[in-house]
Amino acid sequence: MKPTSPHWADTTAIRIIKTRSEKDTYVVASGITPSGKVHVGNFREVITVDLVARAIKSLGKQVRFIYSWDNFDTFRKVPKNLPDPEGFEPFLRKPIARIPDPWKQAESYAKGRINLFESELDEVGIDPEYLYQEQRYASGMYASEIRKALENKDKIVEILNEHRTSPLAEDWLPTSIYCNSCGKDHVISQKYEGGWDYSYKCSCGFEETVDIRETKNLKLIWRVDWPMRWFFEKVDFEPGGKDHSSQGGSYDTGKTIVKEIWDCEAPTYLQYDFVKIKGGAGKMSSSSGELYTLAEVLEVYEPEIVRWIFASQRPNHDFSIAFDEDVIKIYDEFDRSEQLAFTPCPAKPGKWAMNRRVYELSQVSDKLPESAPKRAGFRVLCNRLQICDGNAERTFERFYKGELSSQEDIDRFYKRAAKANNWLKSHAPEEFKYTINPAPVSITLNPKQEQAILAFKALIETLDLEAIEPKALNDAIWEKVIHGTEADPKEVFKAIYQKLISRDQGPRLPSFLKEIGQERILGLV
Repeated sequence: MKPTSPHWADTTAIRIIKTRSEKDTYVVASGITPSGKVHVGNFREVITVDLVARAIKSLGKQVRFIYSWDNFDTFRKVPKNLPDPEGFEPFLRKPIARIPDPWKQAESYAKGRINLFESELDEVGIDPEYLYQEQRYASGMYASEIRKALENKDKIVEILNEHRTSPLAEDWLPTSIYCNSCGKDHVISQKYEGGWDYSYKCSCGFEETVDIRETKNLKLIWRVDWPMRWFFEKVDFEPGGKDHSSQGGSYDTGKTIVKEIWDCEAPTYLQYDFVKIKGGAGKMSSSSGELYTLAEVLEVYEPEIVRWIFASQRPNHDFSIAFDEDVIKIYDEFDRSEQLAFTPCPAKPGKWAMNRRVYELSQVSDKLPESAPKRAGFRVLCNRLQICDGNAERTFERFYKGELSSQEDIDRFYKRAAKANNWLKSHAPEEFKYTINPAPVSITLNPKQEQAILAFKALIETLDLEAIEPKALNDAIWEKVIHGTEADPKEVFKAIYQKLISRDQGPRLPSFLKEIGQERILGLV
């Protein structure tokens, strides 16, 4: 069996099938702890799995894509930007599924973060089977596996100690438990002597013995929990970040634990690197507050472009998400990639095949457009929106009505216009933004500038701005306005821009004038 393309997702799919043997359904997995805002760096793991899942399906195989919410994890640190952070300190050391939502929008802190990310994933065409670990642990689903881990504690200790500078304590257990009285994991002693009984004493003074099958408070620690779930869910593929991928890291120890304790092979693995914010200090972090959520990225980028950005990158390369003027570059690159994807396959596919596969994987649905979409170029669209005061309907009627005829292309226009307006409002460099003056403005001009403005007005009155080419218009401005008045070119352009947008500079003038239109220009100069 050969990969359907040279894309890393397709080669990974082949590797999974070859190493995991023929199966009716292949299980691919992802997951995270919703302890803070789930950011676009976390999204890299999810889309890595989604791309591999699509690659496996393209080989005619069935796929089960599971996403585990580790909402039974401990609330260890109050994240930045939390409402009333001091008021949340009493909830520290409790499971995040059992503390209130500070925004009062969900039944718990964890559920609020979960609801947001699940809706974001839906927007980019990712629909896994969600597993909520607090419910699964509390239901007793993992009771037998917890007992197995406890009975094999010595083996687990030996595996973990191989990668530790100091050995684990004699009374160490591969479990943690939340106190049935105070609800926290501040236990000072835990004891397991066999069978189903498990005893603990909490720092609050409460102590008890519980039945592993009945308690809703007992869980495995991360380094044992992860391999246990590989066995339990029969996972064939799961990626991990740099922090899990080093020698002696959680994947390294996990693959030994799952083999020694559950007699099961670890899933095929793929390391992914960090996603950064262009201009930021480093990787995104919920605790530091330096992050962008997927929803915030989707305010600027279309869902297909978000998928395309990630599908274009190899997982083991880090990269940055841009919100500055590079947004224009990314939109332009996507549009070119899209057009290339619909050109006939050359005799030597090479780069064409890779581009086509990245474009296929960028689609929100599995269905490709029947032909290359017609799209409004992002830079020009931003300029035109500003000419029309951000009104997408007016922009469409004036500039795109004759160009975009199908309903699909019209719908794409309005979606892109919304992203462009969001970018202009929140991220565009100040020098890129402008507003056409609603009425003539009074500015101080030197005599040469006054002559130039009069000559400029006379020129505009005689021209058909819709018909003239930008180069011909530029030549006319230099001949009639600048050379004709012997004015300083910089002073002339400054005066024109001040009259039009109250700025010293602006978009390239010939094209800008054509788009503003004769009537509006003459009303301002």
